[in-house]
Amino acid sequence: MKQGFVIACVAAGVAGLGGLAEARPRMLKGPYLQDLAPTAVTVMWQLEQARPARVIVEGPGGRREQEIAAARIAEARLEGLLPGSRYRYRVIVDDAAWEGQLATAPPLGKDVPITFAVVGDSRYGVEQHRRLVERIAREAPDFVLGTGDIVDDGSRQDQWQQFFDVEGPLLRDLVYYPAVGNHDRQGRGRTADSYRSYFAVPDSGAETERYYAFSYATSRVLVLDSNIYSFALTDQTAWLERELIAARQDPGVRHIFVVMHHPPFSISLHGGAKDLRGRWAPLFEKYGVSAVLSGHDHVYERAEHNGVRYFVSGGGGAALYPKHPRPDPLDVAAVQRFERAFHFLRVAVTGRRVEVTAIRIDGTTIETTAWNDAAAAPPPPPPPPAAKPAMVPAGAPAGAPLLPAAAGASPAPSSPPSSPPSSPPSSPSFSATVPPDPADGDGPPYLWIGLVAASGLLAAAVAVVRTLRR
Repeated sequence: MKQGFVIACVAAGVAGLGGLAEARPRMLKGPYLQDLAPTAVTVMWQLEQARPARVIVEGPGGRREQEIAAARIAEARLEGLLPGSRYRYRVIVDDAAWEGQLATAPPLGKDVPITFAVVGDSRYGVEQHRRLVERIAREAPDFVLGTGDIVDDGSRQDQWQQFFDVEGPLLRDLVYYPAVGNHDRQGRGRTADSYRSYFAVPDSGAETERYYAFSYATSRVLVLDSNIYSFALTDQTAWLERELIAARQDPGVRHIFVVMHHPPFSISLHGGAKDLRGRWAPLFEKYGVSAVLSGHDHVYERAEHNGVRYFVSGGGGAALYPKHPRPDPLDVAAVQRFERAFHFLRVAVTGRRVEVTAIRIDGTTIETTAWNDAAAAPPPPPPPPAAKPAMVPAGAPAGAPLLPAAAGASPAPSSPPSSPPSSPPSSPSFSATVPPDPADGDGPPYLWIGLVAASGLLAAAVAVVRTLRR
């Protein structure tokens, strides 16, 4: 009897300890970083059960703390940070804590060297994906761009968990900007609810979170949803052109990068997306996009068409693809390099120079290509001040010549200049007064007086010379 009582007590104690262990919060995903800006960043995480949390940030400007309401998938927007600065952060739930570090973006338009990584199509290739993530972490880029097909089936939560398990150490300290791939969608409606719940993308005026834009230093990045359905080539196309126009009018933007899942040019299994090539490629050419970064075909490719460079980076883990047996002639003409390899891209931007290096899973280089983007166009000069109206002398008869409005005032030109000045706005600006054309009959009367006087002096000089010769 006594022995049975002891066993019962021990069992109860073990059960109690088990209950305490289960009561401790369990972090499923994260913490990880999203939506980076010069003075702000978003920290996200997912808990097994909804619980309130605290986020503590330490670095330049001192320590700050933020309370977060209970949620399973939570996000905290940390604001008031200093540009180009490093911080440490902690997410605290009950008595458990998870730590990371972050670096805020430089001021927008500041010409500083930056590096970012590009990787896509991880899907079910866990081991290859893990090795590539470890390789990217050694590069210490400023951020990471994903070209889509993060998982094999967007409706399966176990695959999303698998992705965050592999990427966790990287995304804890670096911001990941995803593009939605065809495998990231879910259900018959091809929604992307899980994708949208796990990522907090920048708000850039798009009608949906499936496409967006952000700026980093002198680069503007447009992340598109290239899946073909209701809005892909209608509302999104209008948004794309508005973004391209705004980027080209912004003196702080020197480079424009476009990220999307489907490549406009490819000689691999899927081939180039003809509808995107017909609808979006002309916009890329018109507004001078630096490079288009895609996935979908599980290979590395570099192409060029009408002055725009296209890169396929779909070697993030899923099984590699062969070449297409009968590629489109347009794709063949555009693609300049092809290799079946697990890889990622390292993109380095320094001033006007853009350098793209494709790096295999073992760390060796496939190739490096570099170019200089055109110098940023200066903003248009301010319009000249309006000319003061000319005046008719008091008591003058009708049709009398007009006099300048005030001393030193420049007469208004007869027609506007055909093109703006070519000098940059930082150069000194000079103006010159151009007299009216006498043939117009609008010159002031003292101009004719001067001409008559000059003629008289010339005649007198001729007469003096003839007299001396006698």
